[in-house]
Amino acid sequence: MMRMKKSSTSAEHSPPEQPFPSARYFQIHFQYLHETIGDLRLQVEKANQQIAEMQLQLQLNQTRENARQSDSGKKTESRFEPGPSNVADAAY
Repeated sequence: MMRMKKSSTSAEHSPPEQPFPSARYFQIHFQYLHETIGDLRLQVEKANQQIAEMQLQLQLNQTRENARQSDSGKKTESRFEPGPSNVADAAY
């Protein structure tokens, strides 16, 4: 097994290694994460509100369309069948 010889000059000039980043690094990092999470929550809330509004609008449109189809079917039937007012008019 070969061992590498360490140079004494490189060890003397290198700064001592810190085992962990400074507390300020974590403070900045977690502050950024906290702000980002807050922004994402607002975006999700806004998106959920928009989805709820669109679902309500879709339901209203479907209800109107169903009512329109029901009404148009009734009007078509009443045109071909004489109603009470038509019978009274025919008697005079």
